[in-house]
Amino acid sequence: MSRFISLFLLLPLLIAEVGGKEESCVMRRGIARGIGSVIDYSSRAGREQKIAMEIAFQDFHRSTCSKQLVLRFKDSHGSSAQTVSSALELIGSGKVQAIIGTITKQEATLVSEFQKATNDMPIIFISLTSPAIVTTSLPNRLPFFIQMANDIHIHLNFQCIAAIVNNFKWRKVTAIYEHNNEFLTDSGLITLLSDSLRAVSSEVEHHLAFPPLASLSDQNATIEEELRKLKSKSNRVFIVIQSSLQFAVLLFEKAKEMGMMEKGYVWIVTNEIASLLDSVDSSVLYNMQGVLGFRTNFVESSKSFRQFKTKFRKKYGIKYSEEEEYSNPSIFALRAYDAAWTIAQSLEKTQANATSEELLNQILSSNFEGLSGRIRFENSTLLQQGTFQIINVVGKSYREIAVWSPELGFSENFDKLGNNSMKDLGPIYWPGGLQTVPKGWTSVAEVKPLKIGVPAKGAFNQFVKVSYDQDKNGSYVTGFSIEVFEAVVKRLPYQLPHDFIPFNGSYDDMVKQVYSKESL
Repeated sequence: MSRFISLFLLLPLLIAEVGGKEESCVMRRGIARGIGSVIDYSSRAGREQKIAMEIAFQDFHRSTCSKQLVLRFKDSHGSSAQTVSSALELIGSGKVQAIIGTITKQEATLVSEFQKATNDMPIIFISLTSPAIVTTSLPNRLPFFIQMANDIHIHLNFQCIAAIVNNFKWRKVTAIYEHNNEFLTDSGLITLLSDSLRAVSSEVEHHLAFPPLASLSDQNATIEEELRKLKSKSNRVFIVIQSSLQFAVLLFEKAKEMGMMEKGYVWIVTNEIASLLDSVDSSVLYNMQGVLGFRTNFVESSKSFRQFKTKFRKKYGIKYSEEEEYSNPSIFALRAYDAAWTIAQSLEKTQANATSEELLNQILSSNFEGLSGRIRFENSTLLQQGTFQIINVVGKSYREIAVWSPELGFSENFDKLGNNSMKDLGPIYWPGGLQTVPKGWTSVAEVKPLKIGVPAKGAFNQFVKVSYDQDKNGSYVTGFSIEVFEAVVKRLPYQLPHDFIPFNGSYDDMVKQVYSKESL
Protein backbone atom coordinates (compact mmCIF):
# COMPACT_ATOMS: atom_id res chain seq x y z
CA MET A 1 0.00 0.00 0.00
CA SER A 2 2.81 2.40 0.91
CA ARG A 3 4.50 1.60 -2.44
CA PHE A 4 1.28 2.49 -4.27
CA ILE A 5 1.01 5.77 -2.33
CA SER A 6 4.63 6.65 -3.21
CA LEU A 7 3.97 6.04 -6.91
CA PHE A 8 0.77 8.08 -6.69
CA LEU A 9 2.67 10.98 -5.15
CA LEU A 10 5.36 10.80 -7.86
CA LEU A 11 2.83 10.79 -10.70
CA PRO A 12 2.18 14.57 -10.65
CA LEU A 13 5.92 15.17 -10.83
CA LEU A 14 6.22 12.91 -13.89
CA ILE A 15 3.27 14.64 -15.56
CA ALA A 16 4.78 18.03 -14.75
CA GLU A 17 8.10 16.97 -16.29
CA VAL A 18 6.46 15.77 -19.50
CA GLY A 19 4.24 18.83 -19.60
CA GLY A 20 7.21 21.07 -19.03
CA LYS A 21 9.00 19.47 -21.98
CA GLU A 22 6.01 19.98 -24.26
CA GLU A 23 5.73 23.55 -23.03
CA SER A 24 9.39 24.19 -23.82
CA CYS A 25 8.74 22.92 -27.37
CA VAL A 26 5.92 25.42 -27.68
CA MET A 27 8.19 28.12 -26.30
CA ARG A 28 10.69 27.44 -29.11
CA ARG A 29 8.16 28.10 -31.83
CA GLY A 30 9.22 31.16 -33.77
CA ILE A 31 9.64 32.27 -37.33
CA ALA A 32 9.08 29.23 -39.53
CA ARG A 33 12.03 28.42 -41.79
CA GLY A 34 11.35 26.23 -44.78
CA ILE A 35 13.16 23.65 -46.86
CA GLY A 36 11.87 22.96 -50.35
CA SER A 37 12.05 19.56 -52.01
CA VAL A 38 11.56 18.62 -55.67
CA ILE A 39 11.37 14.87 -56.29
CA ASP A 40 9.60 12.41 -58.56
CA TYR A 41 6.63 10.84 -56.76
CA SER A 42 6.06 8.42 -59.65
CA SER A 43 9.34 6.59 -59.01
CA ARG A 44 10.09 4.20 -56.17
CA ALA A 45 13.25 6.17 -55.35
CA GLY A 46 11.26 9.42 -55.17
CA ARG A 47 8.65 7.95 -52.85
CA GLU A 48 11.38 6.62 -50.57
CA GLN A 49 13.07 10.02 -50.55
CA LYS A 50 9.85 11.79 -49.56
CA ILE A 51 9.12 9.43 -46.65
CA ALA A 52 12.74 9.55 -45.47
CA MET A 53 12.84 13.36 -45.41
CA GLU A 54 9.58 13.50 -43.46
CA ILE A 55 11.04 11.10 -40.88
CA ALA A 56 14.24 13.15 -40.71
CA PHE A 57 12.27 16.28 -39.82
CA GLN A 58 10.20 14.42 -37.24
CA ASP A 59 13.35 13.02 -35.65
CA PHE A 60 15.02 16.42 -35.71
CA HIS A 61 12.03 18.12 -34.09
CA ARG A 62 12.01 15.52 -31.31
CA SER A 63 15.75 15.73 -30.70
CA THR A 64 15.85 19.54 -30.61
CA CYS A 65 12.36 20.16 -29.24
CA SER A 66 11.81 22.56 -32.12
CA LYS A 67 8.86 23.15 -34.44
CA GLN A 68 10.37 25.96 -36.49
CA LEU A 69 11.29 23.99 -39.63
CA VAL A 70 8.80 23.26 -42.41
CA LEU A 71 9.30 20.88 -45.33
CA ARG A 72 7.58 21.90 -48.58
CA PHE A 73 7.35 19.24 -51.32
CA LYS A 74 6.87 19.57 -55.07
CA ASP A 75 6.37 16.67 -57.49
CA SER A 76 8.59 16.77 -60.60
CA HIS A 77 6.60 13.98 -62.31
CA GLY A 78 9.93 12.80 -63.72
CA SER A 79 10.01 15.81 -66.05
CA SER A 80 12.95 18.18 -66.33
CA ALA A 81 10.62 21.05 -67.28
CA GLN A 82 8.43 20.37 -64.25
CA THR A 83 11.51 20.20 -62.03
CA VAL A 84 12.59 23.67 -63.15
CA SER A 85 9.05 25.03 -62.78
CA SER A 86 8.68 23.58 -59.26
CA ALA A 87 12.03 24.98 -58.15
CA LEU A 88 11.09 28.42 -59.45
CA GLU A 89 7.78 28.25 -57.59
CA LEU A 90 9.47 27.31 -54.31
CA ILE A 91 12.08 30.05 -54.65
CA GLY A 92 9.50 32.62 -55.69
CA SER A 93 7.35 31.86 -52.65
CA GLY A 94 10.02 33.27 -50.35
CA LYS A 95 9.21 30.50 -47.86
CA VAL A 96 12.26 28.28 -48.30
CA GLN A 97 15.90 28.82 -47.39
CA ALA A 98 17.27 25.76 -49.22
CA ILE A 99 16.16 23.06 -51.66
CA ILE A 100 16.74 19.28 -51.63
CA GLY A 101 15.97 17.07 -54.58
CA THR A 102 16.95 15.46 -57.83
CA ILE A 103 17.59 18.86 -59.41
CA THR A 104 20.59 18.47 -61.66
CA LYS A 105 23.18 21.15 -62.23
CA GLN A 106 21.83 21.71 -65.73
CA GLU A 107 18.34 22.29 -64.35
CA ALA A 108 19.64 24.50 -61.55
CA THR A 109 21.56 26.54 -64.12
CA LEU A 110 18.35 26.98 -66.11
CA VAL A 111 16.49 28.03 -62.97
CA SER A 112 19.16 30.64 -62.26
CA GLU A 113 18.56 32.18 -65.68
CA PHE A 114 15.00 32.97 -64.61
CA GLN A 115 15.45 33.54 -60.90
CA LYS A 116 18.63 35.25 -59.76
CA ALA A 117 17.83 34.33 -56.16
CA THR A 118 18.98 30.81 -57.02
CA ASN A 119 22.56 32.02 -56.90
CA ASP A 120 22.08 32.66 -53.19
CA MET A 121 20.16 29.52 -52.20
CA PRO A 122 21.79 26.19 -51.25
CA ILE A 123 20.55 23.33 -53.43
CA ILE A 124 21.41 19.77 -52.39
CA PHE A 125 21.34 17.21 -55.20
CA ILE A 126 20.40 13.73 -53.90
CA SER A 127 21.01 10.84 -56.27
CA LEU A 128 23.30 7.88 -56.83
CA THR A 129 24.55 9.54 -59.99
CA SER A 130 26.44 12.76 -60.41
CA PRO A 131 25.50 15.61 -62.73
CA ALA A 132 29.15 16.57 -63.04
CA ILE A 133 29.83 13.89 -65.66
CA VAL A 134 28.49 16.06 -68.43
CA THR A 135 28.72 19.47 -66.81
CA THR A 136 32.46 19.94 -66.50
CA SER A 137 32.27 22.53 -69.27
CA LEU A 138 29.56 24.54 -67.52
CA PRO A 139 30.77 27.77 -65.94
CA ASN A 140 30.81 27.73 -62.16
CA ARG A 141 27.77 29.96 -61.81
CA LEU A 142 26.25 27.87 -59.03
CA PRO A 143 28.54 28.03 -56.01
CA PHE A 144 25.55 27.04 -53.84
CA PHE A 145 24.99 23.71 -55.64
CA ILE A 146 25.89 20.81 -53.31
CA GLN A 147 26.19 17.18 -54.43
CA MET A 148 25.31 14.25 -52.17
CA ALA A 149 26.85 11.99 -54.85
CA ASN A 150 30.46 12.73 -55.60
CA ASP A 151 32.29 12.30 -58.87
CA ILE A 152 34.68 9.75 -57.37
CA HIS A 153 31.75 7.55 -56.36
CA ILE A 154 30.34 7.75 -59.90
CA HIS A 155 33.65 6.70 -61.40
CA LEU A 156 33.72 3.79 -58.95
CA ASN A 157 30.48 2.53 -60.50
CA PHE A 158 32.22 2.13 -63.83
CA GLN A 159 35.38 0.75 -62.24
CA CYS A 160 33.27 -1.90 -60.53
CA ILE A 161 31.70 -2.84 -63.88
CA ALA A 162 35.18 -3.13 -65.38
CA ALA A 163 36.35 -5.27 -62.45
CA ILE A 164 33.45 -7.69 -62.95
CA VAL A 165 34.00 -7.85 -66.72
CA ASN A 166 37.73 -8.41 -66.26
CA ASN A 167 37.15 -11.03 -63.57
CA PHE A 168 35.32 -13.23 -66.09
CA LYS A 169 37.54 -12.26 -69.06
CA TRP A 170 34.79 -10.89 -71.28
CA ARG A 171 36.38 -8.78 -73.98
CA LYS A 172 33.29 -7.07 -75.40
CA VAL A 173 30.07 -5.82 -73.83
CA THR A 174 26.83 -4.16 -74.87
CA ALA A 175 25.69 -1.13 -72.85
CA ILE A 176 21.98 -0.39 -72.42
CA TYR A 177 20.60 2.74 -70.82
CA GLU A 178 17.51 4.89 -70.53
CA HIS A 179 17.85 8.64 -70.90
CA ASN A 180 16.94 10.65 -67.83
CA ASN A 181 17.44 14.16 -66.54
CA GLU A 182 20.88 13.49 -65.15
CA PHE A 183 22.69 12.87 -68.44
CA LEU A 184 21.78 15.11 -71.34
CA THR A 185 24.14 13.43 -73.80
CA ASP A 186 25.25 9.89 -74.56
CA SER A 187 28.93 10.77 -74.41
CA GLY A 188 29.25 11.07 -70.64
CA LEU A 189 28.04 7.56 -69.89
CA ILE A 190 29.68 5.73 -72.76
CA THR A 191 32.98 7.58 -72.43
CA LEU A 192 33.28 6.69 -68.75
CA LEU A 193 32.37 3.06 -69.37
CA SER A 194 34.70 2.79 -72.37
CA ASP A 195 37.62 4.30 -70.46
CA SER A 196 37.10 1.94 -67.53
CA LEU A 197 36.84 -1.12 -69.79
CA ARG A 198 39.84 -0.10 -71.87
CA ALA A 199 41.94 -0.26 -68.71
CA VAL A 200 41.16 -4.00 -68.48
CA SER A 201 41.52 -4.68 -72.23
CA SER A 202 37.77 -4.80 -72.90
CA GLU A 203 35.49 -2.58 -74.95
CA VAL A 204 31.92 -1.47 -75.56
CA GLU A 205 30.98 -3.20 -78.81
CA HIS A 206 27.43 -1.85 -79.00
CA HIS A 207 25.39 0.62 -76.99
CA LEU A 208 21.65 1.08 -77.00
CA ALA A 209 19.96 4.24 -75.72
CA PHE A 210 16.24 4.38 -74.96
CA PRO A 211 14.26 7.59 -74.46
CA PRO A 212 12.53 7.96 -71.07
CA LEU A 213 9.99 5.16 -70.71
CA ALA A 214 7.08 7.55 -70.19
CA SER A 215 7.77 9.20 -73.55
CA LEU A 216 7.33 5.96 -75.54
CA SER A 217 3.95 5.63 -77.26
CA ASP A 218 4.30 1.83 -77.48
CA GLN A 219 6.69 0.75 -74.75
CA ASN A 220 6.43 -2.99 -75.37
CA ALA A 221 6.97 -2.79 -79.12
CA THR A 222 9.91 -0.40 -78.83
CA ILE A 223 11.80 -2.52 -76.32
CA GLU A 224 11.04 -5.75 -78.20
CA GLU A 225 12.33 -4.30 -81.47
CA GLU A 226 15.60 -3.10 -79.95
CA LEU A 227 16.18 -6.36 -78.07
CA ARG A 228 15.58 -8.28 -81.29
CA LYS A 229 18.41 -6.31 -82.89
CA LEU A 230 20.73 -7.12 -80.00
CA LYS A 231 19.79 -10.79 -80.10
CA SER A 232 20.86 -10.96 -83.75
CA LYS A 233 24.37 -9.84 -82.80
CA SER A 234 27.08 -12.07 -81.40
CA ASN A 235 27.76 -10.30 -78.09
CA ARG A 236 25.95 -11.74 -75.07
CA VAL A 237 27.17 -9.52 -72.19
CA PHE A 238 24.56 -6.83 -71.51
CA ILE A 239 25.11 -4.10 -68.93
CA VAL A 240 22.21 -1.86 -67.91
CA ILE A 241 24.21 1.19 -66.89
CA GLN A 242 21.32 3.58 -66.25
CA SER A 243 17.56 3.18 -66.03
CA SER A 244 14.50 3.77 -63.92
CA LEU A 245 13.11 0.81 -62.02
CA GLN A 246 10.01 0.84 -64.25
CA PHE A 247 12.14 0.58 -67.38
CA ALA A 248 14.27 -2.24 -65.95
CA VAL A 249 11.17 -4.24 -64.95
CA LEU A 250 9.79 -4.05 -68.50
CA LEU A 251 13.20 -4.67 -70.09
CA PHE A 252 13.72 -7.94 -68.23
CA GLU A 253 10.14 -9.03 -68.81
CA LYS A 254 10.67 -8.69 -72.57
CA ALA A 255 14.14 -10.24 -72.43
CA LYS A 256 12.64 -13.26 -70.67
CA GLU A 257 9.87 -13.59 -73.27
CA MET A 258 12.39 -13.40 -76.11
CA GLY A 259 14.70 -16.09 -74.73
CA MET A 260 17.44 -13.67 -73.75
CA MET A 261 17.59 -14.89 -70.15
CA GLU A 262 18.76 -18.36 -71.17
CA LYS A 263 22.13 -20.09 -71.07
CA GLY A 264 24.95 -18.13 -72.62
CA TYR A 265 23.58 -14.69 -71.72
CA VAL A 266 25.07 -12.33 -69.12
CA TRP A 267 23.16 -9.42 -67.56
CA ILE A 268 24.63 -6.87 -65.15
CA VAL A 269 22.70 -4.08 -63.43
CA THR A 270 24.25 -1.13 -61.63
CA ASN A 271 23.55 0.70 -58.38
CA GLU A 272 20.29 2.34 -59.45
CA ILE A 273 18.50 -0.98 -60.00
CA ALA A 274 20.38 -3.29 -57.63
CA SER A 275 19.64 -0.94 -54.72
CA LEU A 276 15.89 -1.30 -55.30
CA LEU A 277 15.56 -5.08 -55.66
CA ASP A 278 14.08 -5.31 -52.16
CA SER A 279 11.12 -3.30 -53.42
CA VAL A 280 10.03 -5.60 -56.28
CA ASP A 281 7.83 -8.68 -56.11
CA SER A 282 8.75 -12.25 -57.02
CA SER A 283 7.39 -11.97 -60.58
CA VAL A 284 10.02 -9.33 -61.37
CA LEU A 285 12.80 -11.42 -59.83
CA TYR A 286 11.56 -14.43 -61.81
CA ASN A 287 12.40 -12.51 -64.99
CA MET A 288 15.83 -11.56 -63.61
CA GLN A 289 17.16 -14.99 -62.62
CA GLY A 290 20.94 -15.06 -62.87
CA VAL A 291 21.41 -11.30 -63.09
CA LEU A 292 24.53 -9.86 -61.44
CA GLY A 293 24.40 -6.45 -59.80
CA PHE A 294 26.19 -4.19 -57.38
CA ARG A 295 24.95 -1.65 -54.87
CA THR A 296 26.38 0.86 -52.43
CA ASN A 297 27.06 -0.71 -49.07
CA PHE A 298 25.73 0.81 -45.86
CA VAL A 299 25.76 -0.41 -42.27
CA GLU A 300 22.48 -2.15 -41.46
CA SER A 301 23.46 -3.31 -37.98
CA SER A 302 23.63 0.12 -36.31
CA LYS A 303 20.99 1.15 -33.79
CA SER A 304 20.16 4.31 -35.73
CA PHE A 305 19.50 2.35 -38.92
CA ARG A 306 17.31 -0.21 -37.16
CA GLN A 307 15.24 2.56 -35.59
CA PHE A 308 14.93 4.35 -38.93
CA LYS A 309 13.98 1.13 -40.73
CA THR A 310 11.13 0.49 -38.28
CA LYS A 311 9.75 4.01 -38.74
CA PHE A 312 10.22 3.89 -42.50
CA ARG A 313 8.46 0.56 -42.99
CA LYS A 314 5.49 1.71 -40.92
CA LYS A 315 5.16 5.11 -42.58
CA TYR A 316 5.79 3.85 -46.11
CA GLY A 317 3.36 0.96 -45.68
CA ILE A 318 0.60 3.33 -44.55
CA LYS A 319 1.25 5.89 -47.29
CA TYR A 320 1.68 3.36 -50.10
CA SER A 321 -0.34 0.38 -48.90
CA GLU A 322 -0.04 -1.45 -52.24
CA GLU A 323 3.73 -1.65 -51.62
CA GLU A 324 3.50 -2.47 -47.90
CA GLU A 325 5.10 -5.89 -48.36
CA TYR A 326 8.14 -4.30 -50.01
CA SER A 327 8.77 -1.33 -47.76
CA ASN A 328 12.43 -1.69 -46.79
CA PRO A 329 14.48 1.51 -47.25
CA SER A 330 17.24 1.66 -49.86
CA ILE A 331 20.29 3.90 -50.19
CA PHE A 332 17.99 6.47 -51.86
CA ALA A 333 16.07 6.84 -48.59
CA LEU A 334 19.22 7.01 -46.47
CA ARG A 335 20.80 9.75 -48.59
CA ALA A 336 17.57 11.77 -48.51
CA TYR A 337 17.35 11.42 -44.71
CA ASP A 338 20.95 12.56 -44.30
CA ALA A 339 20.44 15.52 -46.66
CA ALA A 340 17.34 16.68 -44.78
CA TRP A 341 19.11 16.30 -41.43
CA THR A 342 22.13 18.21 -42.75
CA ILE A 343 20.06 21.23 -43.74
CA ALA A 344 17.83 21.09 -40.65
CA GLN A 345 20.88 20.98 -38.40
CA SER A 346 22.50 23.85 -40.30
CA LEU A 347 19.35 26.00 -40.08
CA GLU A 348 19.17 25.30 -36.36
CA LYS A 349 22.76 26.49 -35.91
CA THR A 350 22.26 29.73 -37.81
CA GLN A 351 20.24 32.78 -36.85
CA ALA A 352 16.84 33.39 -38.43
CA ASN A 353 18.27 36.41 -40.25
CA ALA A 354 21.42 34.59 -41.39
CA THR A 355 22.47 35.08 -45.01
CA SER A 356 22.42 32.27 -47.56
CA GLU A 357 26.20 32.29 -47.58
CA GLU A 358 26.29 31.73 -43.82
CA LEU A 359 23.83 28.84 -44.22
CA LEU A 360 25.91 27.37 -47.04
CA ASN A 361 29.09 27.51 -44.96
CA GLN A 362 27.28 25.81 -42.09
CA ILE A 363 26.07 23.02 -44.41
CA LEU A 364 29.54 22.49 -45.88
CA SER A 365 31.09 22.31 -42.40
CA SER A 366 28.86 19.33 -41.50
CA ASN A 367 30.70 16.35 -40.06
CA PHE A 368 28.56 13.61 -38.56
CA GLU A 369 27.77 9.92 -38.96
CA GLY A 370 24.64 9.65 -41.06
CA LEU A 371 22.58 6.63 -42.03
CA SER A 372 24.43 6.37 -45.35
CA GLY A 373 27.87 6.91 -43.81
CA ARG A 374 30.05 9.83 -42.77
CA ILE A 375 28.61 13.17 -43.96
CA ARG A 376 31.44 15.53 -44.88
CA PHE A 377 31.86 17.82 -47.85
CA GLU A 378 34.79 18.99 -49.90
CA ASN A 379 34.41 21.37 -52.84
CA SER A 380 30.64 21.14 -52.35
CA THR A 381 30.56 17.37 -52.88
CA LEU A 382 30.13 14.47 -50.47
CA LEU A 383 33.39 12.77 -49.51
CA GLN A 384 31.96 9.26 -49.15
CA GLN A 385 33.63 6.61 -51.30
CA GLY A 386 32.44 3.35 -49.81
CA THR A 387 32.36 -0.21 -51.03
CA PHE A 388 30.00 -2.18 -53.23
CA GLN A 389 28.09 -5.38 -52.52
CA ILE A 390 27.99 -7.76 -55.48
CA ILE A 391 24.64 -9.56 -55.65
CA ASN A 392 23.23 -12.42 -57.74
CA VAL A 393 19.47 -12.81 -58.32
CA VAL A 394 18.43 -16.34 -57.37
CA GLY A 395 14.93 -17.68 -56.70
CA LYS A 396 12.64 -15.22 -54.96
CA SER A 397 15.46 -12.98 -53.76
CA TYR A 398 19.19 -12.51 -54.28
CA ARG A 399 22.47 -13.66 -52.76
CA GLU A 400 25.26 -11.38 -51.59
CA ILE A 401 28.20 -13.13 -53.19
CA ALA A 402 31.06 -10.67 -52.72
CA VAL A 403 32.15 -7.17 -51.84
CA TRP A 404 34.39 -4.96 -53.94
CA SER A 405 36.56 -1.92 -53.37
CA PRO A 406 39.00 -0.33 -55.84
CA GLU A 407 41.92 -0.74 -53.45
CA LEU A 408 41.38 -4.35 -52.42
CA GLY A 409 39.32 -5.96 -55.16
CA PHE A 410 36.80 -8.72 -54.44
CA SER A 411 36.31 -10.47 -51.12
CA GLU A 412 33.74 -12.59 -49.33
CA ASN A 413 32.82 -9.93 -46.79
CA PHE A 414 33.91 -6.58 -45.41
CA ASP A 415 35.99 -8.17 -42.68
CA LYS A 416 38.13 -10.10 -45.15
CA LEU A 417 38.89 -7.67 -47.93
CA GLY A 418 41.52 -9.00 -50.27
CA ASN A 419 42.55 -9.02 -53.90
CA ASN A 420 40.62 -12.17 -54.83
CA SER A 421 38.81 -13.44 -57.89
CA MET A 422 35.03 -13.69 -57.71
CA LYS A 423 35.39 -17.27 -58.92
CA ASP A 424 36.93 -18.14 -55.55
CA LEU A 425 33.98 -16.77 -53.57
CA GLY A 426 31.38 -19.43 -54.28
CA PRO A 427 29.09 -20.46 -57.13
CA ILE A 428 27.21 -17.93 -59.23
CA TYR A 429 23.79 -18.66 -60.71
CA TRP A 430 23.81 -17.53 -64.34
CA PRO A 431 20.80 -17.05 -66.64
CA GLY A 432 19.30 -20.38 -67.67
CA GLY A 433 20.71 -22.13 -64.61
CA LEU A 434 24.21 -22.30 -66.07
CA GLN A 435 26.87 -23.08 -63.47
CA THR A 436 29.91 -22.37 -65.63
CA VAL A 437 30.88 -18.84 -66.62
CA PRO A 438 29.24 -17.84 -69.94
CA LYS A 439 31.69 -17.03 -72.70
CA GLY A 440 29.82 -13.84 -73.48
CA TRP A 441 29.83 -14.51 -77.20
CA THR A 442 27.95 -16.66 -79.65
CA SER A 443 28.31 -17.49 -83.31
CA VAL A 444 25.70 -15.87 -85.52
CA ALA A 445 25.23 -16.01 -89.27
CA GLU A 446 26.68 -12.61 -90.06
CA VAL A 447 29.88 -13.11 -88.05
CA LYS A 448 32.78 -13.75 -90.44
CA PRO A 449 34.98 -16.64 -89.30
CA LEU A 450 38.68 -16.09 -88.70
CA LYS A 451 40.65 -17.47 -91.64
CA ILE A 452 43.73 -19.42 -90.57
CA GLY A 453 46.29 -20.42 -93.17
CA VAL A 454 47.86 -23.88 -92.85
CA PRO A 455 50.60 -25.36 -95.07
CA ALA A 456 49.06 -27.87 -97.47
CA LYS A 457 52.40 -29.53 -98.15
CA GLY A 458 54.06 -29.44 -94.75
CA ALA A 459 57.03 -31.67 -94.01
CA PHE A 460 55.74 -32.80 -90.61
CA ASN A 461 52.31 -34.38 -90.98
CA GLN A 462 52.16 -35.27 -87.29
CA PHE A 463 51.82 -31.53 -86.57
CA VAL A 464 49.67 -30.37 -89.50
CA LYS A 465 48.15 -32.60 -92.16
CA VAL A 466 45.75 -31.54 -94.91
CA SER A 467 43.55 -34.30 -96.34
CA TYR A 468 40.88 -34.26 -99.02
CA ASP A 469 37.37 -35.60 -98.36
CA GLN A 470 35.92 -36.74 -101.69
CA ASP A 471 32.44 -37.36 -100.24
CA LYS A 472 32.15 -33.79 -98.95
CA ASN A 473 34.24 -32.36 -101.78
CA GLY A 474 36.40 -30.46 -99.33
CA SER A 475 39.56 -30.59 -97.28
CA TYR A 476 40.03 -31.12 -93.56
CA VAL A 477 43.01 -30.44 -91.34
CA THR A 478 44.36 -32.63 -88.51
CA GLY A 479 47.50 -32.93 -86.43
CA PHE A 480 48.96 -32.09 -83.03
CA SER A 481 49.18 -28.33 -83.69
CA ILE A 482 45.53 -28.26 -84.76
CA GLU A 483 44.47 -30.12 -81.60
CA VAL A 484 46.38 -27.66 -79.41
CA PHE A 485 44.78 -24.71 -81.20
CA GLU A 486 41.26 -26.15 -80.82
CA ALA A 487 41.87 -26.86 -77.12
CA VAL A 488 42.89 -23.23 -76.57
CA VAL A 489 39.84 -21.95 -78.47
CA LYS A 490 37.55 -23.98 -76.21
CA ARG A 491 39.00 -22.23 -73.18
CA LEU A 492 38.51 -18.73 -74.55
CA PRO A 493 35.88 -16.65 -72.70
CA TYR A 494 34.17 -15.98 -76.03
CA GLN A 495 33.29 -17.80 -79.25
CA LEU A 496 35.85 -17.74 -82.05
CA PRO A 497 34.43 -18.94 -85.39
CA HIS A 498 37.33 -20.01 -87.62
CA ASP A 499 38.21 -21.82 -90.84
CA PHE A 500 41.47 -23.55 -91.71
CA ILE A 501 42.55 -22.58 -95.24
CA PRO A 502 45.12 -24.90 -96.90
CA PHE A 503 47.90 -22.97 -98.65
CA ASN A 504 49.88 -24.61 -101.41
CA GLY A 505 52.75 -22.15 -101.53
CA SER A 506 55.80 -21.85 -99.32
CA TYR A 507 55.78 -20.81 -95.67
CA ASP A 508 57.32 -17.46 -96.59
CA ASP A 509 54.62 -16.77 -99.19
CA MET A 510 51.88 -17.67 -96.72
CA VAL A 511 53.29 -15.33 -94.07
CA LYS A 512 53.57 -12.51 -96.63
CA GLN A 513 49.93 -12.92 -97.63
CA VAL A 514 48.83 -12.81 -93.99
CA TYR A 515 50.91 -9.67 -93.46
CA SER A 516 49.50 -7.98 -96.57
CA LYS A 517 45.96 -9.21 -95.73
CA GLU A 518 45.58 -10.86 -99.11
CA SER A 519 43.10 -13.69 -99.59
CA LEU A 520 44.60 -17.10 -98.95
